[in-house]
Amino acid sequence: MPELYLMRQLVAFKEYGTLSEAAERLYLSQPALSRNMRKLEDEIGVPLFVRSRNKLELNENGVLTAELAEKAISEIDSIAKQVRDFDRSRKTISLGVCAPAPIWKLTPLLSQLYPTMTIKTEIADETELLEGLHNGQYQLIVLHFKPENKHYISSACGTEKLFFSLPPTHRLANKTTLSFSELDGESFLLMSEIGFWHDMTVRKMPHSRFLIQNDRTTFDEIINASVLPTFSTDTANAFLGKSAERVEVPITDEEAEVHYFLVCLKDNEKQFRQLLEGTA
Repeated sequence: MPELYLMRQLVAFKEYGTLSEAAERLYLSQPALSRNMRKLEDEIGVPLFVRSRNKLELNENGVLTAELAEKAISEIDSIAKQVRDFDRSRKTISLGVCAPAPIWKLTPLLSQLYPTMTIKTEIADETELLEGLHNGQYQLIVLHFKPENKHYISSACGTEKLFFSLPPTHRLANKTTLSFSELDGESFLLMSEIGFWHDMTVRKMPHSRFLIQNDRTTFDEIINASVLPTFSTDTANAFLGKSAERVEVPITDEEAEVHYFLVCLKDNEKQFRQLLEGTA
């Protein structure tokens, strides 16, 4: 079989059309590329080029060889990528979550229990999380409901409570509790990438306008200077700190408190048993 680097050079010659252009793209001298093409002809055993004084062209054999080489290179590159992805998957634990809070709790625990593994986290909606668990995109997911399926193993991994975070001058800042409906219609500042909390607040407050911020530092600066309400949670306060410039009012709606569940496929129970027991 011809050596792979020779086939890649033949494909480059076919793509760029001239020896000089192909040599430049391959960072080779023209004489070196010319010698390699002769070597390829010797290995295959048939002429691949029509040679004239100042020109080199593929003959019919060369065109066919280049086309076959393209297919072979694509397959070989695909094999290499699949092997690299497989190796990476053996060294990586992919955790998909429905909100940021489980990341703060589970990432240190994962790093402690699996010190040789790379921990990759991603926030997605729960339909995508379940699909990703089945297709191998995630080894672990966190949902805000307990999945009822014989193929899953799940363990409770914490709760989170949502609060209104109000400036002290807000008309309702002196309330001990509030419902979503009482602030529906006001404009809110909101961080992006907060998972299901975003969809839930939009659904519960259909008349409100939500001003989305992508950068946490910018968001915190705006919060300290703005009179607009926003949200906070007990978990965020514990991990990120509580704003001294804000009054937090508990939300009475049932949806404002959630229970998280760590989920893996039953086939992976043995691998993650210690983690599942540690979060219970």
